Amino acid sequence: MGRELCVLRRSQAEREIPPGLVRPAAFHEQRRSLERARTEDYLKRKIRSRPERSELVRMHILEETSAEPSLQAKQLKLKRARLADDLNEKIAQRPGPMELVEKNILPVESSLKEAIIGEARGGSVWRALLTGGCDFLSFHLPA
Repeated sequence: MGRELCVLRRSQAEREIPPGLVRPAAFHEQRRSLERARTEDYLKRKIRSRPERSELVRMHILEETSAEPSLQAKQLKLKRARLADDLNEKIAQRPGPMELVEKNILPVESSLKEAIIGEARGGSVWRALLTGGCDFLSFHLPA
């Protein structure tokens, strides 16, 4: 036994392994077994403490639906498509910047406003800007 230990230490030194780090295979197997048991206990504890379906619905993690699980993805895709269509329709109906200026929603310099309103009545905003000496970039944005 003493001679085997001496040979083992010599082979460790040759491989530059510090003495005492070589352990029997049974030790490593026991360590792996303990790690697996610890992981298993952790997962069991997590499964026991996971929230109920109703709690997940309340927290908006799951959707409340009566559809079959195989159809739920298609139902969600259809719902998103409807929302996108509604949003696009509302965006298409919103007023443009000229209309916002005419209704005094978008504040601009008075001479520019007169030019814009003149264009709406059939005049040319560029002609009004060039002849009126209005600063085109002088928008007054609300704070």
